[in-house]
Amino acid sequence: MGASAAVGLGLTAWLLERLGWRPVAGLLMRAGVGLLWLVPLRFLVVACEVRGWKVLLGPRRGVSWLLLIWLGMVRDAVNTFLPVARVGGEFVAIRLLRLKGVSGASASASVIVETSVTLVLQVVTTLGGIALMLPVMGAGRALPGLGVGVVGALIVVVAFVVVQVRVGLGTFVDRTLGRILRMMGREDLPLLPGLDRRVSDLYRRPALLLRCAFWQLTGFLGGAAEVAVLAALMHVPLTVAQVLIFEALIQAIHSVSFIVPGALGIQEGGFVGLALLLGVPPDAAFGIALGRRLRQLAIGLPVLISWQWREWRWRRLSSAQAAPTGG
Repeated sequence: MGASAAVGLGLTAWLLERLGWRPVAGLLMRAGVGLLWLVPLRFLVVACEVRGWKVLLGPRRGVSWLLLIWLGMVRDAVNTFLPVARVGGEFVAIRLLRLKGVSGASASASVIVETSVTLVLQVVTTLGGIALMLPVMGAGRALPGLGVGVVGALIVVVAFVVVQVRVGLGTFVDRTLGRILRMMGREDLPLLPGLDRRVSDLYRRPALLLRCAFWQLTGFLGGAAEVAVLAALMHVPLTVAQVLIFEALIQAIHSVSFIVPGALGIQEGGFVGLALLLGVPPDAAFGIALGRRLRQLAIGLPVLISWQWREWRWRRLSSAQAAPTGG
């Protein structure tokens, strides 16, 4: 992960050198303090996304919407800044929910099914972005490569859902990873009682899945609004179609570049590559990418600090409760 992050940083520096730092810096200076609007906008996006999560989790005492918004931001920050292949944030969220009294099966099932819904919507929005882009690129030369990528993504998503529904995720883990650990002489993984049943129960409630998908889609539109706001602040003319293409395909690029923390360099390169295909000035697209990166830093780093502070408080409280009382 460290090597991939270094490569991503090198790619960002190379792009900045090729495009010229002066025009890019000029775009950021033009946006100025207006970039601060991205903070409340991101808050609204996460609020919509975790609304769908809350639908799957159900009413829980001590688990408020505001708490889930914070957990959603922690998930994003962990997946963005830490070398966890974009899945560590989900494990952190499950752990924090369990500390709030939610059972491991319920917490895990809500995150697993929400992730599945997100993956399905990722494919749908990617297909939408491709459909909007084909008239610009020319369907004849673009369709074969894009089709292979979409088919591959569909296979992964379908396999992930089938394993959950037909086999049972807990059973699957026990048969694969658990067996490997036993062969290595390591301690087996403790399974969560009721996880498979809880996941299956959620999949049998299509109304909940549709409500979750609605809020996830609303979050996607909020992410597209962020691109539009950045473009407006930097006086970069983008059509609605171009904004949706950028958001849909950049999110897809994020998903496949999980080996690089935060898709460092990949996100910036993706914006530049799409700009060349869409007829947008590449330095303008790079400026929009850096604006989004600044927003990630402005929110993600304080959120990570708040998470560590909360963990420290919980550990201190646990130690105090476990300490013997003197008589």
